Amino acid sequence: MTREVAETGPEPPPTRRGPVGDLVLLLAAGIAQMLVVVDYTATAITLPSMARDFNVSADGLQWVITGYVLTFSIVLAIAGPLGDRYGRRRLLLLGIVLFGAASLWVGLAGSVTMLIVSRLALGVGAGLLFPLSTAVVSASTDRSELPRMMSILTGIATIGMAVGPVVGGVFTELIDWRWVFLINLPLSAVAFILVLIFARESRNPDAARGRIDFAGIALLTLGIGGLSIGIAWIPDRPAMTWIPILAGGLVALILFIPCELRRPRPLIDLRLLGNRDFAGYLLGGSLSNTCWCVLIFATTLYLQEVRGDDAMTTGFQFLYLSGPVAIAGFIGPAIQRRIGTRRMLLFATAIQSVACVVFWMSDVSPWLAIGLLVVGFGCSWGWSMSQAGGIATVPEGNVGLASGSMLTVLIMSGNVGVVVSAALIKARGGADMSDYAPGIAASYLLALGLAAAAFLLTWIVVPTPRDATST
Repeated sequence: MTREVAETGPEPPPTRRGPVGDLVLLLAAGIAQMLVVVDYTATAITLPSMARDFNVSADGLQWVITGYVLTFSIVLAIAGPLGDRYGRRRLLLLGIVLFGAASLWVGLAGSVTMLIVSRLALGVGAGLLFPLSTAVVSASTDRSELPRMMSILTGIATIGMAVGPVVGGVFTELIDWRWVFLINLPLSAVAFILVLIFARESRNPDAARGRIDFAGIALLTLGIGGLSIGIAWIPDRPAMTWIPILAGGLVALILFIPCELRRPRPLIDLRLLGNRDFAGYLLGGSLSNTCWCVLIFATTLYLQEVRGDDAMTTGFQFLYLSGPVAIAGFIGPAIQRRIGTRRMLLFATAIQSVACVVFWMSDVSPWLAIGLLVVGFGCSWGWSMSQAGGIATVPEGNVGLASGSMLTVLIMSGNVGVVVSAALIKARGGADMSDYAPGIAASYLLALGLAAAAFLLTWIVVPTPRDATST
């Protein structure tokens, strides 16, 4: 069923598997992507239960999310080039094995340290799964069928966004939070077998001529890691403890700039910021996604630690958010064709801003549901339209690098936002973290500021197109 590609020479045309083979490969790639999406959205629901098991505050487990996102975003940035060099199918299979093994490790974790380290490992597997599942489908599909296959694959991943919180809530409440991760094992096994049988190997022979940007990987990891740890330690550590770490992270990020500018194939192509359109969409999208991440983190804690909802109720409450996110993904392109990408991003960030005010009033139950319903559309379009707008402004030959650079920045900025939100909650929660409400309210104001800044920067930086339907 599979066929290895030679180390040199052009790739052969996709091997025809027939409609059933195409459907099975698509199912395998969809399972791989859904595992990543469900894991992220379900994990937020499990945090309070994890905290009770390990006798720590829920905000103290922020690294269960931020550590995962850190390794996920780093590996995400290099997964494409690694797949081009060593084989996309081979690396996807490795990612599935790593994801399954790390899920077992998370499920068996006996301490907070083991939990966080296992989540770091899980992020590595997820960083391989997400981009390479798309690459394997692309390499195994006839060009004429690719748009349809990609749309179906995106739809499957979107379903994961909708069911993830419910999965987290149901498993946590009825069985144990560990089963949120242990359930990944059989699903990973199914995905592995299907990819092994139905996917063909593919690679880019030209990729072997370049060098992997290890220096950029190290500096970006140290920079974001140092920045995140430094901010997280501000509320309850002496200044002489967190200042050097924070400063070290900033220095690493500063050194990252000249390092990347010298690379022909950098981890993040900073030269793209010379393109005003791309820079504007990147800024707007990063702030919009950071707002989204802060809202998910803060609302999870609000529902369980302030309102006292159980995990299952919390999971079902998030359907108010994930439902609109899924709907927005399907209707967004049609609206974008009528009003243009810039106006869509402005509309999205305006919706987020209004919704954040509603969240701030969420002591009254109906307002929370209304806020989640409204913000789902804004978050979905803020994520998708910023990428569509930014990538559309770069030459075709740079699309792959631009897409990877933008995705890495969007994900990492959201990670930093969660760290800042956790620091606010910890700083205002009292010595024994007995009151989450003040910090959560501050987090909602932070999200409002991020959404408003996203709107203003998009308005100011992205030029108004002559033809609104073109960009």
